[in-house]
Amino acid sequence: MTHLSIAHNGEAIRALRKAQGLTVTQLSRRIGLTPQSLSNIELEHRSGSARTLNLIAHELGVGLGAICRDRIATDTADVAE
Repeated sequence: MTHLSIAHNGEAIRALRKAQGLTVTQLSRRIGLTPQSLSNIELEHRSGSARTLNLIAHELGVGLGAICRDRIATDTADVAE
């Protein structure tokens, strides 16, 4: 099974989270991640799955495009831009 990974903008996620007065711990609990996992996504040390980024966007009240870049990659190869 191929898992899609969407190139995201960690800075945008962090800015939206902070604008809503949420801590990493609060948001991570709402979406079912550990605080460390969410922090790694915000710092772009880890890619978020399409499912995870959808959960983040939904919880922050924005569309996926607000937190993503224009490239989608799979776990085996990049999709041509």
